[in-house]
Amino acid sequence: MAMHGHKSSYAIFRKRRANRFFVWPRIIHQLIHRYSTALCRFTKVRYRFIKRARFKIMRLFVFSFFKLWIDRVDGTHNIPTRGPVIFVSNHLSYYDFLVFGAILRNYIVFLAQKKIRKTFLISWFAKLHNVIYVDKDYPGYSFFKELIRNLEARKQLVIYPEGSRSRTGKMLKPKIGFIKLAMKTNVPIIPVAMKGTYEILPPQKRIPRLRRCNVIIGKKIYISPDNPEFTDIFAKQSIGKRFMNLSDEGLQEIAVRIMDNIRVLAEEEWDDSVAVQMRNLTKLAARKI
Repeated sequence: MAMHGHKSSYAIFRKRRANRFFVWPRIIHQLIHRYSTALCRFTKVRYRFIKRARFKIMRLFVFSFFKLWIDRVDGTHNIPTRGPVIFVSNHLSYYDFLVFGAILRNYIVFLAQKKIRKTFLISWFAKLHNVIYVDKDYPGYSFFKELIRNLEARKQLVIYPEGSRSRTGKMLKPKIGFIKLAMKTNVPIIPVAMKGTYEILPPQKRIPRLRRCNVIIGKKIYISPDNPEFTDIFAKQSIGKRFMNLSDEGLQEIAVRIMDNIRVLAEEEWDDSVAVQMRNLTKLAARKI
């Protein structure tokens, strides 16, 4: 019994000694793990900071270069420094993307057709701005939900209601999606008129010409019955406060009025395929106003 007790006490002594021997390596290992984790986090934060700073510098340099093609920008005071907004513009050329990037300082979200995703100019441009692509043949609702999420995140969007760039330099019939988006999110629309981008980079060309364009930025437009520009449209359908149920015909009238104002500022004409229809709508709107 004594011998057995002596052995067990000796075993306990050896175990304690072994624990004392291994205690410092454990402490050192924990310290190394703790500080290495902190160092990794610091390195990641520093990398992100450097990456963002490098991105901003590159973006500033690139779009400053494209300002050489811009002669005059009117209405810059109408550009909000923060907060969600939908920029709506006529679409004459792929160069419209670069012009927007040059005059807008904030990080902008663009809506573009999926088929131009592999275009060199657009794929390169997408690295400097966020581009949401939509399939023209099978649009679905996923892109619309993504646009809403971006507006809810207080980002600013650029939409071309014509759907594609004009092949003739004349304005095409606008689609009503941007009106639905503005009404759904209660976000204002800012009309933007591009003048001269068609001459810089027509659809048949790949290299931009050394010509200059003008940009005119309008004031905010809210789509509601309280806006005098659209009071007659809402009153005609007797909707009252339930203006979210506006028919497609009413939405089309609002879209045409907004785009017609842009057309006048850009000194553009309606495309021959829709000229008669658009002129009738604008004449009818002028009589009601």
